[in-house]
Amino acid sequence: MQAKRLAECLHSIRWSPSTLANALRTNDEVIERWLSGADEIPTNVGSWVEALTFTHEASDDMRPTLTETENRSARPRKKLEHVPVYSYNLLRLLSQGPVVLRSLFGTDDEAAVFFLVSRGLAERDGDQLIITPVGKKMGEIPAAL
Repeated sequence: MQAKRLAECLHSIRWSPSTLANALRTNDEVIERWLSGADEIPTNVGSWVEALTFTHEASDDMRPTLTETENRSARPRKKLEHVPVYSYNLLRLLSQGPVVLRSLFGTDDEAAVFFLVSRGLAERDGDQLIITPVGKKMGEIPAAL
C-alpha cells in the first residue's frame, strides 16, 4: 500500500491518523511517517486497512435514511438480490447450530458472515454466529413434491 492509498482509505472510513494509531496500538508518529511516505506501510497493515475500507464502503450502501420528511406510511420496496453460494452454504451450516466466529476469521467465510449479518439472516451471540428466524426460513430446502 502506498501513502496516498492509505490516506484515501482513512478518508473513506472516516478515521483520523490518530484513530488508526489507536487501533494498531502504536503512536501517531508511526502513522504520520507512513502517510508522508518516509516509512513503508507493512503489508499486513495495508491489507487490514483495505479490508476495513471495503467493508465500510459496502455497509454505506445499506445505510438507512432517517429524515423527518420521509413518507412513513410508504412501504419500502423489496429489492431482489442474489445470495452468494458461499453465504448460502454458511447459512445452511448455521441451521445445524451456532458456529464459533473465531473459526471463520481469515477464511473465505468472512465475506459470508458480513453478507448474512448485513441482511439480517444471521447475528452474533457472544463469540458465536447464529441463524435468525428469517435466515432459518431462507436456508430451508423444501421437501420434494
